[in-house]
Amino acid sequence: INRAISWKLQPSQRAAGMSMSSAEHEPLAQELWHSDEEQASSSSGSRRLVFAAVAWSAVLLVAGADVAIGSMSSRPHARTSGSASSSGTAGLRATVELAAVTSAVPSYASEEPVETCGMAKKDDSCYKNVVWAMTQGIKIHPEWYAGLTRKSLFEDFQKHLSLDSKSTCRIPCPAPKDCETAAPSSTCWTNTQWVATIGVTDHAEWFPGLTAESPLEEVQNHLHMANSTVCPTLACNPQPFKIITVFCWSVVRTEGYELGLVKAQLNKQAGIFACDDYALVSTKELNLDGVKTLIIPSTQVSGYTGDGTAPNAPIFIDAWHSVKADGRYKAHDWVIKADPDTVLLVDRLKMKLTPGNQPTNPYPPPFKAKLGAGQWVANCDKMAGWGKGWGEGWPMMYGSLEIISREAIDNYFANEDWCKNQVPWMGMGEDAFMGLCLRKLEAGELFLKQGDGVCGGGVCTDDSYQAYHPRKDISSWMQCWGEATR
Repeated sequence: INRAISWKLQPSQRAAGMSMSSAEHEPLAQELWHSDEEQASSSSGSRRLVFAAVAWSAVLLVAGADVAIGSMSSRPHARTSGSASSSGTAGLRATVELAAVTSAVPSYASEEPVETCGMAKKDDSCYKNVVWAMTQGIKIHPEWYAGLTRKSLFEDFQKHLSLDSKSTCRIPCPAPKDCETAAPSSTCWTNTQWVATIGVTDHAEWFPGLTAESPLEEVQNHLHMANSTVCPTLACNPQPFKIITVFCWSVVRTEGYELGLVKAQLNKQAGIFACDDYALVSTKELNLDGVKTLIIPSTQVSGYTGDGTAPNAPIFIDAWHSVKADGRYKAHDWVIKADPDTVLLVDRLKMKLTPGNQPTNPYPPPFKAKLGAGQWVANCDKMAGWGKGWGEGWPMMYGSLEIISREAIDNYFANEDWCKNQVPWMGMGEDAFMGLCLRKLEAGELFLKQGDGVCGGGVCTDDSYQAYHPRKDISSWMQCWGEATR
């Protein structure tokens, strides 16, 4: 009743702290009571009597209060149960106590509600502490994070930190009941991608409240409310930061230095063996503990391409086929092919690939990436030395480190034959072929220059790089890795 009465006041009256007189209260309360009686005519008589007692006592007591009725309805301690008491006396006592509390507090008509839960905002102190815990803390001090793993969500880490009385983190708000964030390639996911990349830009009027910066979870919730057949569930809480996962692999020749080099890397859990999952590709089983060998017919190549590199596209097409058949890459966000003589810093690379942390591409392509086409990473910009920008195959993805998203490599697998018909792939290096194919498929491009001596070089102490190449013997590889991780 009191809430309803407060709504009858104009906003300007509520803001000014105005209340109603007894004469104004009485007819309004009768109007409200009769309305309620009509709606609840099937309820028992005792329930109506109790409600009447509560309503009339509220009218008599609140009429004399010095505060605005509207103020009372916004206070947390002004809330009452939605069901009536089994005793008229108990209901009357509750109303008396309610009125007493209301008359004792000042007006808060314009006070903003205090948020008691919520997710950390990017770059605030809580956000930085959670990201450190997710990326460094749990690896260095796992005992600090009981019940958490490297795969735990941002909100799980934030909730853990919020338990510390000295923490600046609030507890995250609960996720919607039975929530499920759309899985990649699902109908809901495909629609949210379209809305996020095209819809909000080209048809903003269709998606009020959404922008290009809106989390995909908000987009999913919008679609769910508009058409639950497209997105059958509400999304779970948006995560301000997500640990991406990577699947890594190398082609290893059984003759020469490569097998000994990867054994040393495995012993240190370095290079590709620091990835979330990995495989080696060779012509026969390598028998390395815990490492699956994917078999291809040959690793031999002869001759040179026009730019002096090995025409090894056929070998690596077979290698990519073996990765596809293995299937484990599908469980990860990115697929990384690294040569054995590449010193790879996986954690450093992951930070650069994380959405929201990806650097601006200094060589943007002259097209908008196609929806669902994925992303790949160019890493060599030699063309800048002769005053060129994007075009004529540049910037390139040099083959010492190939970084391709799961969506992009699936795009390649689906269109490999088409790409082969577009370029003379038999006489090409595999990196040139893959880069040209992904460009023709209009996949999104990132640029991350590496410390590759074949492109421009870079010292191992330069932490702007995520990889260094070439280091062909165990001593130089380990020395570079030590300098880079020191």
